Amino acid sequence: MLVDDDAAMCAGLFGTPVGGFAADKLQTGIYRVRHFGSSKWPPGYEQYPEVSRSLGPHGVCDSVEQILKHYPCVELDTSRRFVIAITQVSRSEQPPDGGWRWHKWGEYIGDYTPQHEYLYDETIDGVLIYHIYEWIK
Repeated sequence: MLVDDDAAMCAGLFGTPVGGFAADKLQTGIYRVRHFGSSKWPPGYEQYPEVSRSLGPHGVCDSVEQILKHYPCVELDTSRRFVIAITQVSRSEQPPDGGWRWHKWGEYIGDYTPQHEYLYDETIDGVLIYHIYEWIK
């Protein structure tokens, strides 16, 4: 099930703290973080837990609801404890050359059909990168 981890937030384990917090809590166990990648996962958490038969624990989506739909165990399995980190990527903030690319961040589970390599060239406003962590201590 999804759990809150305010200690990890305040300690900056989800990135550099801003105003005392390194993340914005969106709902229980789901935080918007200000960095890319998964190199800053909290101690005591498994970085690549088994959460789906067909998907890894990270990827790209349009909404939190899509994550919960594709990974029901994060809400339903009460014997496990999860935290999800989300990074928002806006097309308007992308440079015309280079920038964010679809294939580097895991499978896309959203509704949009990517047409180009770079987000800058798409018509979608932006995406969410997500990473699911499991508390193992």
